[in-house]
Amino acid sequence: MAIEVKLPRQSEDNDESLITFWHASEGDYIEKGQTLVEVQTAKAVSEIEAPESSYIKEIKKQRGDTVKVDEVLVVLDTNSSGESDAELETATTVEVVENSQEVETVVEVRATPRVKRLAKQLGVDWQKVTPTSPAGKLSLDDIREAAEALNQPVAEETIEKVVSQPTEKVEKKVRTVIAAPSVRKYARENNINLEEIEALSPNGRVTKIDVDRALQANVEVSKSPSTVDEVIPFSGIRKVIANAMVHSKTTIPHVTHFDEAEVSRLVDHRQKTKAYFSEEDVKLTYLAYIVKALTKVLKKYPMLNASLDDQNDKIILHKQYNMGIAVDTERGLVVPVIKNADQKSLFDIAKEIQELSKKAREGSIKADEMSGGTCTISNIGSERGAWFTPIINAPQSCILGFGRIEKKVVVIDDAIEIRPVMALSLSYDHRLIDGATAQKAVNEFKKLVHEPDLLLAY
Repeated sequence: MAIEVKLPRQSEDNDESLITFWHASEGDYIEKGQTLVEVQTAKAVSEIEAPESSYIKEIKKQRGDTVKVDEVLVVLDTNSSGESDAELETATTVEVVENSQEVETVVEVRATPRVKRLAKQLGVDWQKVTPTSPAGKLSLDDIREAAEALNQPVAEETIEKVVSQPTEKVEKKVRTVIAAPSVRKYARENNINLEEIEALSPNGRVTKIDVDRALQANVEVSKSPSTVDEVIPFSGIRKVIANAMVHSKTTIPHVTHFDEAEVSRLVDHRQKTKAYFSEEDVKLTYLAYIVKALTKVLKKYPMLNASLDDQNDKIILHKQYNMGIAVDTERGLVVPVIKNADQKSLFDIAKEIQELSKKAREGSIKADEMSGGTCTISNIGSERGAWFTPIINAPQSCILGFGRIEKKVVVIDDAIEIRPVMALSLSYDHRLIDGATAQKAVNEFKKLVHEPDLLLAY
């Protein structure tokens, strides 16, 4: 039975995804629940699993393709490797064991028309290839690996053996690399050819340790700095982020207000409170206070918690307060969302920030944990930055950026004092928010972070 695997909707505001990696090839057998492909939106990388144990009949979309929701990614076949069993042709291969006696092992090999066509194109005699499948069916990968092996130079020792025994009919078995899928993926990511690696394990299986040895050898070969420009593909999460940023900047008229808040009481409150949080293995950061304060500001100024449907000339005032928090990861910027932040305590918010940030950096965060945001916070203070012009996460109406807290000279009751001051940057959609409204919102935010007791009182 044929099964079409389609691209599911990853989040409410994403209609397409980028294919970043295929974990299997046409002709491969996969188990139910095994990862088929990785896809990526502007917010997350997700894995799509096989719905049933089956063979991969046809891959419809390739790595690097942008696919819309409900488009077919791959066709599976639960009966065979993509062809009916009647179409399978069988053959036998004879493997000569090199010892003092002639020993022949007969292996039944089955191949589909597609596999045979590929073998013909690559100049491989499919009848002489040993299948990796326990069922004896050749896959497309078996043929590809056989073709790679045929293209390797023939060793002098092998030539001498053939010349010394001219009357013998020897059918040489093509070498197939034995390696787990995870090892193959690791080798591909590091541009290592498994055919060139010598396996250390007694059974000839190539492991991650073998790949690491090859990587180290490559490093030692050339340590001199290269003067040639490196060209890398503009793809993956970097390209997805770029497209989202360009869309936001070209469709939303951005205005940014810069300000600062005196936060000596906030610093003291955090210093006194963080020890209690740490007893529950929760780290209290300034971001938790920012989320709490901004939520109250959005309730007072609802246009900051809105989005514009310009296609239908409607403004949507959101009644949920879902705070997106931008997290810097090795893969790029992702934005987990704290849902219903107005209903959560400072402790709950701090705990959720910690959990979501960890998932984001590990790459295990789910799409639904990054969807539904109504406003976003960007923290450049962790990198010692101050003011900047954050780009709005469309279709939201604003984004708050906060920078480092540093000691500055301020005037308090006509006296000069040194106090900790936080840098603030608010970018907003000028179609929805006027400058006066934006500044009032900033002033309210400054009041709340200046008086944490007031912030937590209601």
